[in-house]
Order: sequence, then C-alpha cells, then structure tokens
Amino acid sequence: MKKTKAIVDEYKIVDNIRSLGIDMINEAKSGHPGIVLGAAPILYTLYGRHLNINPKEPNWINRDRFVLSAGHGSALLYATLFMAGYDINIDDLKSFRKINSKTPGHPEYNITPGVESSTGPLGQGLANAVGMAIAERFLASKYNTKKNLVIDYNTYVLCSDGDLMEGISYEAISLAGHLKLNKLIVLYDSNDICLDGSTKITFSENVIDRFKALEWNTILVKNGNNINEISKAIEKAKNSNKPTLIEIKTIIGKYSKYQGTNKVHGSPLEEEDIINIKKTLNIRNVPFSVSNEAINEFQKAIIMRYEDCHKKWMNTFNLLDKNLQQELVQIINKKPNFNLKELEFDIPDKAIESTRVTGGKILNAISKLLPFLIGGSADLSNSTKTRLLEETDFQANNYSGRNINFGVREHSMGAILNGLALSGLRPFGSTFLAFADYLKPALRMSSIMNLPVIYIFTHDSISVGEDGPTHQPVEQLTMLRSIPNLDVFRPADANEVIGTYKAIITKKEGPSAIILSRNDVPIIENTKVKEVKNGAYIVKNEASKLNAIIITTGEELSLALNIADNLTAKGYGIRVVSMPSIELYEEKNDEYKELILPTTIKKFVIEKSTSHSWYKYVYNDNYLFNINNFGIS
Repeated sequence: MKKTKAIVDEYKIVDNIRSLGIDMINEAKSGHPGIVLGAAPILYTLYGRHLNINPKEPNWINRDRFVLSAGHGSALLYATLFMAGYDINIDDLKSFRKINSKTPGHPEYNITPGVESSTGPLGQGLANAVGMAIAERFLASKYNTKKNLVIDYNTYVLCSDGDLMEGISYEAISLAGHLKLNKLIVLYDSNDICLDGSTKITFSENVIDRFKALEWNTILVKNGNNINEISKAIEKAKNSNKPTLIEIKTIIGKYSKYQGTNKVHGSPLEEEDIINIKKTLNIRNVPFSVSNEAINEFQKAIIMRYEDCHKKWMNTFNLLDKNLQQELVQIINKKPNFNLKELEFDIPDKAIESTRVTGGKILNAISKLLPFLIGGSADLSNSTKTRLLEETDFQANNYSGRNINFGVREHSMGAILNGLALSGLRPFGSTFLAFADYLKPALRMSSIMNLPVIYIFTHDSISVGEDGPTHQPVEQLTMLRSIPNLDVFRPADANEVIGTYKAIITKKEGPSAIILSRNDVPIIENTKVKEVKNGAYIVKNEASKLNAIIITTGEELSLALNIADNLTAKGYGIRVVSMPSIELYEEKNDEYKELILPTTIKKFVIEKSTSHSWYKYVYNDNYLFNINNFGIS
C-alpha cells in the first residue's frame, strides 16, 4: 500500500470520534459515554490502519468483519462509521436512540450500514464472530488455492468485561481455540469497571491466562490511548496461527471528571463535564462539530488500503471458474440457488419411522443439493440424526468439513449459527427439545435479525419417559411459539417432515425450529407434503354433519385419528386437523381459516405440551388435552 504523510494528526481523528459520541448521547439523554471516551483509540486504530473495507461497497465478500460485542458502545461505532464514510450523516447521529433512526440504541443488522450483527446482549457478538471466522475458513477451503486467496478476511471483535463474564463467551472461545481460528482477533476493552462498580466485586480472574488455557494467542497493551501500541498488537495478531486476544487497558470515561468510575458507564455526562472534555480535546463546544480535515484523512486511509487490496482480489476472483464466481455472488446476496424438486426420500417398508430419523434422511438429501448447508449438534448428532453422512468434520486440520462438532455448548452453538448465517451460509444446529432453553437468547437474536437458521429439536415429547422430568419437554414448545418471527414446525410423520423442510428451505429468510420425535410413528396415508406450507390442513373429514374438530400436532396425530374413528362409530361427525405450524396457519387468509376451522364448530386440542399456545382455538380449558406439569421418572 502506498503511504502518504498524514495532514491531520491521528489523535485529532480519535478526539472527533469521542466528541461526536458524547454529543449523540447528550442529545438522546441516554447512552454509554464511558466506552466512547475510553475505547475510541481502539476503534480508530482498527478502522484507520487495519480493516480492509469499502464504506461505499459494504457487502464486498472479502471485507474484514468487525463486531461490536459490547453493543452498549453503539455511539462509538456510529461516530466511527460516519467518519469512515458509510451512508450515515450528521442528522442520523442526532437521531441516536430515536425511533426509526439509522442509529438505534444498540447496533442492529440491516439498519445501520457497516453493522455486521445486532448486538447488545453481552457475549452474543463474540460468539457471532466465531461463526463468521468458521465461515471464512470454510469458504477459504472451498475457493482458495495456494497461490490465489479469494477468501482471506479477518474477523475482529470489541468486547468488554461484561462479555467475558457471560457464560456464552467461554463456550465460544473454547471452541474457537480448539478449531485454531487464527483469523479471529478479539480486542478486549479492559477498564476494570462494570455497571455496579469496580470489576473487583465480581471478576477477579486472570483473563489472559484463561485464554491461554483455551489455546489462544494473547497480547497485552498497557496503554489503551497509544495508537501505535494497539496497531502493533493487531499486526502481530494477524500473523498468529491461533485466534488472538488483545487485552487493552483503557480508562473508562477518559477526560471526564468521573473517569475510571462506574458513574461514567451508562448515563449522559453533565453539560459542564462535556465543556471541559471538549476544551481538553481542543474541539469547539458546538454540538456535532466535526473537523472535515479529520474526516477526509480518515477516509483517505481506508480507501487507499481498500483499493490496493481490492485490485489484487479482483485479479484472483477473475481466475475462478464462472460457476464458482456465481456461487460467491449467491453467498453475497444470501440467496443460494438450488432445485428442491430433486429432493428424494425412500419411505420405509414398514411405513413407520420416528420423525428424527426421517429428518436426518431429508437433511442429508438437502445437503447434496445445497453446498452451503453446514451445521451440527451439541454433542448429540447420533441422537438427533443430524450428521451429514457423506461429509467430513470441520476441524483445525480440515476446514472443508460441513459437520461442526459444537460440543455441549448449546448457547454458543445458536450464536455461532447466527454468525454463519450472517456470512451467507445456511446453518443448522440440533439438540434435545428440553434443552432449547439453553440457546433461547441466541435463537431470539436469530429472530430479531431475520436469519435463515434451522434449529432442529428432537425427543419432542414427555413420552421419552425413562430419562425423567429433566429430559421431558413440557413448556418448551410454548416458549418457542412465543418468539416473534420464528416459525415452529412439529410434523406428524415422514410426509410432514418433507413438507416442513420444503417450507423452510424455500422461505430463505427467517429462522425455523423443527420439532421431531424419538418415538417411531406411523406414516399416515392422508398426511400431505404440500399442505405443510399452509400450517394446518384436514387429515380426516367428518363422515356426517360436522360436530367437532380435533386439532393436533406431531406424534399425537395417530391418537387423534383413533379417537375420531371411535367417535365416528358412535355417530358423531368428527374432523381431524393436523397443525404442524401455528405460525404458518395464522398467516393464511380468513377464507382458508374458516374452511379448515369453522368458527361456529367446537374444537378440541390434543398435544403433549403446555396448553398456553392453544387458547385462541377453544372455548375453555375443558377442550384442551395438554400437559401443564412436569413429568416423573
């Protein structure tokens, strides 16, 4: 890269970022000024000296990724993105934390240009970054040669003490160290302060030693205000054969009269304090005043580095086979193209099979059509049947594998899946339904970001029995159905499993949860692959005037049909409706709903889960056949 003499001192750029950040927080009367003042040199150093990005082409596939895991520092990020040249203007900064603005209270994916992931719940962003780093190694193994590196980006994270206190961060960094994800670099804003006071009251471990034990490279930067020292550490990290933690000692709220204390963590600064800070920084005491020279110098450094890097990259990209080029474009657009009509499935001779077994067969069939399908389980692939049988394991010595062994790390598995989806891949992860609670926060983030993550939960019923109440799911279905933007499917048999996967894969956006049985279930003659996309449909019509409707899901469909047969023999007109997805049914128009579930007809629900999902369909509790207590051993 060509070097030119800087017109503006780099610290002036840092101080302009600081000033804009505290102005945003002051205008909003809400925010976190401590990280803005303390960590601005870190973000400037990263953007100004290292990141290969183009603010005018933010979706370039080989761009370096940056995730602000410490999402409460959003004002710092937005000020940096504005000065770096992203599509953010001063009015956007003035609208910080206001409704429908480009600058929400915590970073949101697809809202603010340059934001790679929604963050805020601490630890989630760090685990997302592990997913991004896995995606980089996987794609590199697919497209790179020894001479030509088409995929070669670094993934950076800025994390806080709070991120490292959350259990998810331990899970994520443990897996990252095992996988030797050397393109992952974590910048730790180490300021010894948490919201309630000094970290001494809760967090006294040696973080460097912890990361070393987890097979990470570690670097300590003693002066977090020293750009050169931070830059040297990042350069060293880029040449490591392991993921790297850079612990950077900073002073929270630097230059504030409350610097170094929790008083500057999460509340706007006093007007007098802001005046004194700006005077110290030699910045005019005018809200949102910014140096055009500082902006121009900052952007020039970024663009010069990008142009040099992108020119070499284009030469490499053009050497790729045209089909591989098209695949990369699909990843960039997050719209993989394949023909689902080619999906094949052999019904077992005995016409009886657990839906987890069917699900495994369908997942394997899809994997042959969709090369970007990648995932695994929380140490349960033999039980959840989610291993891709013709694919290898993703390991440090084999980054081309499509089976990820997450280990017993459900929470980070969910967040890593989000990172894979943010990278354009189609990820899946599996565990037992009873353990869905372990990854619920990450699943919630999938739903907020509308990511096409596939969650596969097996052992779906209290009838798993002998493992006892700790492993018998009761309330989990209700929990999953309560999450906005999540489609939940509980298919009854092999036909509905096929229909479920077709509905999920063709949707292309938004997360889905598939709930599958351990128990063998009959493949029912009247279940329909094509009807699953409607959410609910008639499996058994009434033989006479309609008296009542039984609504059911999953393995309870067989029970419902037996009950209907008995009542029909007694002269009642009974209809049985399978409802594999409440969410998809509720999206249908009123005409379809009235056709399937006429409003004037009594309805009964049979499902081995809590009753909370079903009250809108019945008159009262007497029409609900559910389980509202924990099971027994």
